[in-house]
Amino acid sequence: MITSDLIQQRINRLPSLPTSVFALGEIALDERSTLDDVYRILVKDPALSSCILRLANSTLLAADNYASDLRMAIQRLGMDAIINLSRGVAVIRNYKASESLNVVHLWQHSTAVGLTAKAVCGYLKSFALAETAFLAGLLHDIGKIALDRCFPEEYRPVLEAIREGEDELEAEKKYLNTTHVEVGAQVAVLWKFHESITEAIRDHHDPKHGAFLPNIIHYCDLLVRTRLPYGPSDDKLVLNLSGETSFNGMITGISGNIPDVEYLTFRIDDEVDHAIAFVQQAFQD
Repeated sequence: MITSDLIQQRINRLPSLPTSVFALGEIALDERSTLDDVYRILVKDPALSSCILRLANSTLLAADNYASDLRMAIQRLGMDAIINLSRGVAVIRNYKASESLNVVHLWQHSTAVGLTAKAVCGYLKSFALAETAFLAGLLHDIGKIALDRCFPEEYRPVLEAIREGEDELEAEKKYLNTTHVEVGAQVAVLWKFHESITEAIRDHHDPKHGAFLPNIIHYCDLLVRTRLPYGPSDDKLVLNLSGETSFNGMITGISGNIPDVEYLTFRIDDEVDHAIAFVQQAFQD
């Protein structure tokens, strides 16, 4: 069986993220940081900068003005958006290959969850949390990447069981004695993501009432799975979206609009299309 100590030992061997990711994390925590600080970090990472510029000018993020260079893209998107976008894209680019896991499908799903969570935040007028919700959604299944990389032989029967229709958490517990949410939370701590991101990763399958970020990621995960099934079990997924506990959990204390479930259900189609385009851009060398 996989122990917590063994998990920690192996995730420490995961391929290192670019130094720019950690530098951007420090920038995010420093209230004195400016857009120029972000520019100075990104300009030292040409591959990441090129990808960010492509995304800034894609149909997903493009505004009226074309961003002809990185500095203009940073100014247009804003500091929080560019930091979270850059960190998310860097993770995708670092983990885009696997022998067993369909990483393209995983990143499309994860990006769609992040984009939907960001859109729901806007709908709820929780604008301050929108970019954090995007990054939390993008990373919510990072534990699956870690399991695939760190325990490839042990994880293979799990993937087979999921393909045959077994619930993913039950299969993980049966074969691994751990789950992707537990492993993902450890990875987030290792990579020094904010504790709110760690909490969302850890609790997105079973969010506590009133914990906004885990609840919104849980709810958006369900929304996306109705449009972009992750496995055979999703093909049989029947949901009462307005009756989900995470629906009430994410609107607790919100003074803005109460989400219209029909609106969210139709909105998800656009976000899935955007997610597919996003991942295509992020995968380009």
